Amino acid sequence: MKTTLNYIAPLLFLVLSAFSLSVNAQSVREERKLISEGNKLFTERKYAEAAKKYEQALGVNSLSAVSRYNLGLAQIKQVTNPQDTTPKSKSLLDGARKNLGAVASLAKDKPGLASKANYNLGNLEYNTKEYKNAIEYYKQALRINPEDESARKNLRIAQKQMQNQDQNKDQNEQNKDQNKDQNKDQNKDQNKDQQNNNKDDKKENDKNNSISQQTANQILQAMDNKENQTRARVNRANKGEKSNASGGSRKKW
Repeated sequence: MKTTLNYIAPLLFLVLSAFSLSVNAQSVREERKLISEGNKLFTERKYAEAAKKYEQALGVNSLSAVSRYNLGLAQIKQVTNPQDTTPKSKSLLDGARKNLGAVASLAKDKPGLASKANYNLGNLEYNTKEYKNAIEYYKQALRINPEDESARKNLRIAQKQMQNQDQNKDQNEQNKDQNKDQNKDQNKDQNKDQQNNNKDDKKENDKNNSISQQTANQILQAMDNKENQTRARVNRANKGEKSNASGGSRKKW
């Protein structure tokens, strides 16, 4: 049964970064507003529109970890089939990896958000059947937050899937080798049978050739006999003519 792991929902503007505190209040309000609008669109499953709002928020504050985190989720949600490899889907998932990866690296400054980013990256890799990568992200999420039971549960699931994948790979390799050996033996037997058939055909051809030669000899012998008979008749006829010629020279009185 196919298992698809769900992602953590986008976050609100929870904690202002040091950068945000240094910018003017109007920029902070604009950033909050755009994130809030993006989250509303995300809840309505208008993921492409939500992504645009998060991008606008990043335009106001390029260091907004929350905006980048939410943008990564919105990009993932625009791909309905994780196995889709079309250019558009690939571009969206690559963008999600880049944005979530940037947030995942903020473990020192924003551990909570970094843990969630690693968790969602793990889900992304799991859903695209990259179980080895998924395991590493779940482990990183647990290093940051050892109390994350969801990451622990998903880690066990990914490890099991990795084990099954390896077993299937080994089985496929074994079947491939068996088929290769079977084909080799079969070809060997076929070649042997072909060789035997060729030998039998040669014997049959030799036999046919022998019969043909015998028949030819018989024909030649018959021709010789016929010629001998013809020659004998000619000789007898010639003898008869000579005998008549000798008798005709005598006169009867």
